[in-house]
Amino acid sequence: MVDGKKRVEHIPEEWVEQIRPLVEQGREFKDAVAEVFAANAQLLALWRRQSTKKRPKKK
Repeated sequence: MVDGKKRVEHIPEEWVEQIRPLVEQGREFKDAVAEVFAANAQLLALWRRQSTKKRPKKK
């Protein structure tokens, strides 16, 4: 997406065999990054829960 809009490129049929593995690699990379973001979000939530338990309560 560019500027919030999807972009589609039509490629010649003879390029498909060369381009397909690159597209798949890009998708795998995107999925891996999404997993890292999800793990970071879980770690942040855990850290926040643990840090609030350590603080003394205000009176």
